Amino acid sequence: MNKKRKRLGQHLLVDTKVLNVILHNAKIGKEVVYEIGTGNGVLTAELCKRASRVISCEIDEDMIEEAEGLLGKYDNLTLLHGDGFMFDGNFDVFVSNLPYAKSRKAIEWLAMKRFDRAIIMVQKEFAMKILSKQGSNYRAVSALAQHCFHIDIVMHIGNKSFNPQPKVDSVLLKIVQKYRVDSGIVKALKILFSYRGKKISSIARKFKIRTVNAEKRIEQLTAGEAIALARMIEQKQRLLQIVR
Repeated sequence: MNKKRKRLGQHLLVDTKVLNVILHNAKIGKEVVYEIGTGNGVLTAELCKRASRVISCEIDEDMIEEAEGLLGKYDNLTLLHGDGFMFDGNFDVFVSNLPYAKSRKAIEWLAMKRFDRAIIMVQKEFAMKILSKQGSNYRAVSALAQHCFHIDIVMHIGNKSFNPQPKVDSVLLKIVQKYRVDSGIVKALKILFSYRGKKISSIARKFKIRTVNAEKRIEQLTAGEAIALARMIEQKQRLLQIVR
């Protein structure tokens, strides 16, 4: 196995059945598609056959060189080398077989982007986390994802669908955007959930804000309530910076 790929946490999709499920659920028309992780280029090629334009980003220099040779015939493809989350262009559909370690970053990034839908592969444990309702497994990324997106599990995928085979199972998710937030809300939400176990009343005193649900604990908030409280924290911090 390529040592760089192992370091980057990349597992290439080799199951054509899963590939077809991705394409079916992406429902790509004459749209702009953005892909993080060009990989072996198999999915990228299929995207190029359907979309008006495909932008695909790969961080592994060796793999991008291989992809250039394989995908050079597609004049509607733009290949980028680097961190895919630095891309600030526009797209309609996002498709990615994400390195597991980048799943949370992907959700945060998508929450700040304008797009229609996304098809992403994530670790099963992470999928359960972002779909978790209030309770012990409920985190900032759970509230963010549930506020910003409609999320559906498309299929569960075993490790034999990848090369090299990961030690965990994966889940294919379909995400449709509901709302966008800015980076300040994402940061404030992380701050809020760093006080998990605390009552809202103590958070209100700390940040000098007025709020309802004072007896609730952070992990008992709905996604909408968590975002509303994060927005108050963000506005308070911004005001303090202006005063300073």
